[in-house]
Amino acid sequence: MKFRLAIIIILIFTTTGCSHIGLKSSFDLDDLSKTELLYNKFIEGESPNIAQLNLFFSKMPKGGDLHHHYSGSIYAETYLDWVEAANYLIDKNTLKPAKGSAVKDQTCCISVKQLRSNAELYRKLLTLWSNKDYQNHYHQQLPPDANFFNTFSYFGPISQNYSEGLKVLREQAIKENVSYIETMISSVDYSYQDNSIDENIKKATTSEAVASVLDDLSSKIDADGAFTKKIDEFIKKIEDAHKGIDDDQFMMRYQTYASRNGTPSSVFSALYAAFSAVKKRNLLVGINFVGPENGIVAIGDYTLHMQMIAYLRNKFPGVNIALHAGELNLGMVPPKDLKFHISQAIHIAGAQRIGHGVDLPYEEEAIDLLKRMKEKSVVEINFTSNEFILGVKEREHPYIIYYAYDVPIVICTDDSGVSRNNLSGEYVLLARRYKPSYKTVKKYVYNSIRYSFLSESEKTLLTNSLDVRFEKFEAEMAKYSDLILK
Repeated sequence: MKFRLAIIIILIFTTTGCSHIGLKSSFDLDDLSKTELLYNKFIEGESPNIAQLNLFFSKMPKGGDLHHHYSGSIYAETYLDWVEAANYLIDKNTLKPAKGSAVKDQTCCISVKQLRSNAELYRKLLTLWSNKDYQNHYHQQLPPDANFFNTFSYFGPISQNYSEGLKVLREQAIKENVSYIETMISSVDYSYQDNSIDENIKKATTSEAVASVLDDLSSKIDADGAFTKKIDEFIKKIEDAHKGIDDDQFMMRYQTYASRNGTPSSVFSALYAAFSAVKKRNLLVGINFVGPENGIVAIGDYTLHMQMIAYLRNKFPGVNIALHAGELNLGMVPPKDLKFHISQAIHIAGAQRIGHGVDLPYEEEAIDLLKRMKEKSVVEINFTSNEFILGVKEREHPYIIYYAYDVPIVICTDDSGVSRNNLSGEYVLLARRYKPSYKTVKKYVYNSIRYSFLSESEKTLLTNSLDVRFEKFEAEMAKYSDLILK
């Protein structure tokens, strides 16, 4: 076969252990080869072409976003639209929404329209409701992790407009060529507080003793008439909000969760409700934990929490488990608390997917843990979130270890509204920092469907759709390559 033009590009990225080898480039090459050649051109050298990568990944099919928080993924500007539509006001001092009819002293509050006409106050609100401009105002703001988690106290009261919110997320996803979202939408909002249980479980020194206490608590919860009612109300709320979301372009499923930072009985009862709800309905596909992993209770009760999930996994076989684990860095907590979070999430709780997994280099038996993760688990990588909350980026990020050991990886956003990013932007960070091959990038996209908690038939449907989407994308990039590389 004769080529009018043949260029062999060999690019080896040895620093991080990631490498790729470009293919022959010719106007006679197929669409896949041209697309790969174009991608290699954009990432070559010490200064990758970010503008071109933004275009490339905005157009590229991205499969699913598996580590996704519902309320944190809606932009502050959208929440302000909801505040205005509900005739709420904004407190000028706290910059939190306030129900107009409940405000006695109207001088403390302004309308959203008035807020938006006050540029200084409006910009200040955005820095409190999201991470916007944080790097320019660090001297005025809380530490980054506190700033991140505090945002939920501002838009939380208005975020439960699920029907509208899911439509917003769906529209954003379709425009960004994302075909699936698995979002952490809400807890069941059930809690059973029992002080005697809390005292007894703290005295339990073995997993068997913990299970015995949890047997007692489970019996009490089962006898509580509010338990089933809360679950049924939660399921109906999700089913009502989901109407009109799925079609041939897009699909969404839901995780429910418990907060890490409560008494043992309240945490367990919330987990029990979460497992029970997921077991009842197919739209609910898994459970999770939320809240700062370095919180006082979260750190002190971490092993107990993993034992609770192990107990419920046996009681509710088949319920999928994805856990935030290892969202920590040296200095956030004492070194001893970096040694076991990912390991216990996998070995005790049986987590199928690990969210973040940043403290991996500090874990005991990290090499053996990597082997187990390669065989039994998946890591959800959130570059923007990890950089902001943990200060971890570039070669500090364990992505380079997970990649080298071939642990299954999915690229995710976490809280794109708070972080003011999107999934395309996360892929740009991946390509700019680590320069994986185009083949590896596609592998991560397909992983996002393969390791989702969808049924096998649904995975097949979305995988087939991805095949068609990539064929179209690569045909478009091939034409673009003829212009760029001529």
